[in-house]
Amino acid sequence: MSFVQILKRGAASNLRATVPKRAYSGAMTSEEVAATKVEADEAVHTWKKISLFVTVPLCAIFGYIATEDELHHISHLKEHPPTFTKYQYISVHRKDFPWGDGKETLFFNPLVNLPVE
Repeated sequence: MSFVQILKRGAASNLRATVPKRAYSGAMTSEEVAATKVEADEAVHTWKKISLFVTVPLCAIFGYIATEDELHHISHLKEHPPTFTKYQYISVHRKDFPWGDGKETLFFNPLVNLPVE
């Protein structure tokens, strides 16, 4: 063993002795672990109640409101259809689409989009 190797070994052992050991969950006592599990179990039940009794009804309420607004918007479009101005650069169609009759786009809506000629 060379002198340099001996120095390296000594430096490594001194370094290990001075660096404090990191305390992970293994440093907890069994009582602390049990208390942590009880606290976590209470938190799980709290968030489960919040998600069931708060978020689910709120999603239902907001879904109903959004549906009402959308149905009102659709009935307004049926009563007052939009007027379309035919410009030369709108609806440039050189090749048929591979679906339907080939004239309408994939998301064509006759209430909102320019009628197909």
